[in-house]
Amino acid sequence: MKSVRVTASLPEEQHEQLQDLAEKNSLSVAWLVRQAVGDFLDKIDDSQNYNPLTKETAQGDR
Repeated sequence: MKSVRVTASLPEEQHEQLQDLAEKNSLSVAWLVRQAVGDFLDKIDDSQNYNPLTKETAQGDR
C-alpha cells in the first residue's frame, strides 16, 4: 500500500503525551497516529450511530 505524508498540528500537551507513550512502548509517534486514525475510521464504518463529524459531537478547532 502506498503511503502519503500528512502534516497536522497538535496541542503541545497531546504531542508530549504521544511522545511519552511512544517512548514507553518502543514505538514511533507516527505509528501511534496511524493506529489512532485507523481505529477512528473503523469506528465510523462499524457504527451508524457514531458520527463525531457533526457540530453536536465534534470538539476542537476545525
